[in-house]
Amino acid sequence: MRTSLTWLLAAWLMNLPSAFAAGDSQVERASLTGLSTMSVVVEDLAPVATKAGISVAALQTDVEGRLRKAGISVVPDADAYLYVHITVADPGAPGPLPYVVDVALMQEVTLPRGVKTRTPLQCQTWGLNRLGMTTPDRLRMLVTDRVQEFVEQFIRAYQSVNSKP
Repeated sequence: MRTSLTWLLAAWLMNLPSAFAAGDSQVERASLTGLSTMSVVVEDLAPVATKAGISVAALQTDVEGRLRKAGISVVPDADAYLYVHITVADPGAPGPLPYVVDVALMQEVTLPRGVKTRTPLQCQTWGLNRLGMTTPDRLRMLVTDRVQEFVEQFIRAYQSVNSKP
């Protein structure tokens, strides 16, 4: 009964309107205009994710490679960075694992309130995220596929407002 309820809740959450999960509108895309270089930051993973075979190094290499292949300059310490954050909850018992994949562009933003208060902030200006639920044996495949999907969507968004080199 508990497993059925968990799957029912997960299905309901995954079918929420996409407005709760996406930030790829024209406004977000406009924030990518003129961006010449970026870094990639992949957040550390929970033990349950690494146990399933997901690796920070593999994700980092894959994301950087996709960006470079698309003609986007990737450097180690740029002000703007593509942030990859994967959260996997460990329920502590056999059963499905809930996860969230988040890919976001973080860049410096300055609020236009007077000269004295123009302190730059690091803010998300573009991003996609999605909640999922799966068995441990499928976690690696589903998470890496979702990261790749979001990075490809970022590349399309970037290219829509920047000319190709």
